[in-house]
Amino acid sequence: MTATRLVSVQQLPLAFGLDWLPVLGDPALACAQARREGASHLVLSGNPPAALGLAYGLLRAQACWSAADLLAREYPQGTWACMLLLDGQTWHVLACHEGVVLVRADRSYPQPELARQAIEDLRLAYPRLQLLDPHASADDLLQRLARRAAVAPALQGIRPVRTYRMLLAGGLLSLLWWGYAYGLPQSSARSTPDAAQAWQHVLNQSLSRHPLHGETGTRALLQAMYLQPVRLAGWVLKDLQCQPGSVATVWQCRSEYRRLDLQADNRGLLQAAPPGWRLDFPSLDQAQANWSMALDGQIADPQALPQARLVARDWASALQAVLPAFTALRVQGPKPLAVPPPRDADGQALPMPPDFPRLATRAVKVEGPLRSAGLLVPLSRAVSWHKAVVTHAPGTRPGLKSSRLVLHLEGALYENR
Repeated sequence: MTATRLVSVQQLPLAFGLDWLPVLGDPALACAQARREGASHLVLSGNPPAALGLAYGLLRAQACWSAADLLAREYPQGTWACMLLLDGQTWHVLACHEGVVLVRADRSYPQPELARQAIEDLRLAYPRLQLLDPHASADDLLQRLARRAAVAPALQGIRPVRTYRMLLAGGLLSLLWWGYAYGLPQSSARSTPDAAQAWQHVLNQSLSRHPLHGETGTRALLQAMYLQPVRLAGWVLKDLQCQPGSVATVWQCRSEYRRLDLQADNRGLLQAAPPGWRLDFPSLDQAQANWSMALDGQIADPQALPQARLVARDWASALQAVLPAFTALRVQGPKPLAVPPPRDADGQALPMPPDFPRLATRAVKVEGPLRSAGLLVPLSRAVSWHKAVVTHAPGTRPGLKSSRLVLHLEGALYENR
C-alpha cells in the first residue's frame, strides 16, 4: 500500500497507483471494505462492477479520477495495456480486460525494462493482450483519458467513522459487558476450559461435514474423472456426476451412457464394465453406472486458513490469471460459518471463548474444459468440493474455452476473518 499519485491533465487530477481488488460479493459493501483497508477513496470498475480500486493519502474533498478506470472505459472490449512515462524516472503500467481494470496493473516502475516485463507477465494470463502503440505520445493518451473523465465518475471519498460515535459505541459495549459480567453468576461470565473444549468440539463437527480436499484431494478427484471411459463396448458417455454420500469421504457417482453402435448390447457393456460398477438399464438405449470412490479430506485448521484480505487480493487474483482457460469462475461473498453453541446439563448455552475463530466460506463454481481443471489444483488448498459433473458434447469444436468434455465443479473456500 503506497500513497496514490496525482497527475494534472487539462487541469484534471488523474490518480495513478490505486490498489485494485476483485469484487467478491455485493458491490454495495465496497465502502465498508475500503474503510477497513484504511483507504481515502474508492472507485468501482466494470459493468457490473468486477474490480475495486482503493486510493490512499488523498484529501477527501479532492475531486480526481482513476487513470486505470478511464482506460478501461476507453477500451471496453478486448485486453489492452499501456506504458506511460509520467516523469523522467517513473514508468507506469495500466491494463484492462473487457472494460475492467486488471488487478495486477496500475503500478509504477523505476526502469522501463521492469514495466515491459510486467506487461509480459500479464500477457501470460491474457494471451490476446494488445499493447497500445508504444511510439505514440503519452500526452495524447493522457489527453484522451482526461476527456473521458467528463462522463466517468470521480473517486468516491470515504467518510471516516466519527470519533463521538466510536466513543458512544465503546461506552455502550462497556456497559453491556459490565452488566453481562456482573449480572450473571461468575461461572457463566467467563469461558471455562470445559466450555472452550465444548466449543472446539462443535466447531470440529461443523468442519468435518465438509472436509478440505486441498491439492491432494482435488488432484485425486480430477484423476477419477479422467479415468472414466468415454466410449465403452459401443456405448458413449452422456454425463457423469459425483458428490459426497452420507459419509463425507465416500463419494457416490453415476455415469449415464447411450447406445451408439447398432451392434452394441447390454451383455457387451456388462462384460466391459470396470470393477465396482453397478449397471442399470432404464431403456434399450440407456445405461446407468453407479460407483463410488474414496476422497479423503482433512478437517480445516482455523490457524492455517487464509485471511480474508489475502483471499480477496491474492487468491482471487490467481483465479483471474487462469480465467481465460474456463467459461466461468464464480466466487460469492463470504458467509459466516454457522456453529451451534454447545449447552450445559441444564440446556443453557455455554459462553463463547474470546479467542474463538471467526470463519467464513465462499461458494465457488467452476465451468470449463476438463483439460483445464489441472490449473485449479494449486489454488485448492483451502477448498472443499461438494459436486463434480462432466458432460460429453461430441459435436463441440475444441477451442481455448470449449471442449467435448466439460467440467462443472461446486465447492466452498474457507477463510479466517
